[in-house]
Amino acid sequence: MRVLVLVLALVLPRAALGLEFDPASWMNATRDRALGALTLPGSHDSATQYLSPKLQPGRAGQLPRWVDDAVRLAESIGVPADQLVRRWARAQSARVGAQLRLGARYVDLRSGWDGDEGVWRTHHALEGQAVDEILEEVKVFLVEQPSEVVIVELSHFYGDPSESAVERLATAATEIFGDMLAPYPGDARAALYDAQLGKDYVDVNHRAIVVFEDANVGKRFKLWPRETLTNTYADSDDARAMAAFNRDVVAAFNEKSFRDDALLKLSWTLTPQASTVVRSLNIFEKNPKSLLELASSRANPPLRDFAADAALHACSLAHIVVVDDFDHSSVVDVVLASNVHGMFPKGACAWSAAALASER
Repeated sequence: MRVLVLVLALVLPRAALGLEFDPASWMNATRDRALGALTLPGSHDSATQYLSPKLQPGRAGQLPRWVDDAVRLAESIGVPADQLVRRWARAQSARVGAQLRLGARYVDLRSGWDGDEGVWRTHHALEGQAVDEILEEVKVFLVEQPSEVVIVELSHFYGDPSESAVERLATAATEIFGDMLAPYPGDARAALYDAQLGKDYVDVNHRAIVVFEDANVGKRFKLWPRETLTNTYADSDDARAMAAFNRDVVAAFNEKSFRDDALLKLSWTLTPQASTVVRSLNIFEKNPKSLLELASSRANPPLRDFAADAALHACSLAHIVVVDDFDHSSVVDVVLASNVHGMFPKGACAWSAAALASER
């Protein structure tokens, strides 16, 4: 019966079932659980609502593979290159602060060092906002919502930053969050996977968990290492291929052998390819014209059905589910419904590796 209720909650909007949640302050209902027993909604390439005309910092080889083709295409048809690149680099339409108020509890900040300006900026093919400005948005949200916890991942340190530049970023994170920073004690599983959300985070006001790419610098500032999270993504612009990849991810997550000292991130996202950009310019076909359109028309709609099918087969989704175009997705409804039920026992999922192999 509980599984049937969960499946209904996943398929239908929560309002249709009479489930009233405030997305801005929903964690209080799960305060007795550990992060390892929860699923959190998150956004992918969170800080891409604004992107400048400037290419992301660093070597050309660090740019997404589709960018070179997009630049050549733009030049051949007389369109400013940054305009075409921006269409496929903007993964979010809302600011990070707005995403948090809509329910996001994981924030993905790709951080690049702009040596010309001496500033850390977010990036996705193009440069975005200063990272410290976005960290301030997260801090404002945490002050407004004292029962909430947010995971911030600072990664993709492009721009060839020196160690002192990386230390500047770590310093900014620790100074902005201050006492709200959840310090990394040197044992990810003991402190992150098993600790209770309320007792060990909210009640002591350690509500900003900052995951930091550079382990050596991060350790000195008590920031969490990248190994705290297990990142996955399909690297495809095809929704069926992405769903099949994520079924494998979910199946592995539900196995008894899953490594339980890291939080698993399920990326329900489509990745532009060079061909995606080329097809977008074909006026005779109805292809997505931007990454936001790719997300809204092809990636996000199947998420409810995927989650409902997972629940029907006693499969927990992940610890974090991230999407593009967060504010126009169903990810918060999906995650809230999943947390009402809780994680299924390991080994119960019918999407086992053997079962999936037999289907193919």
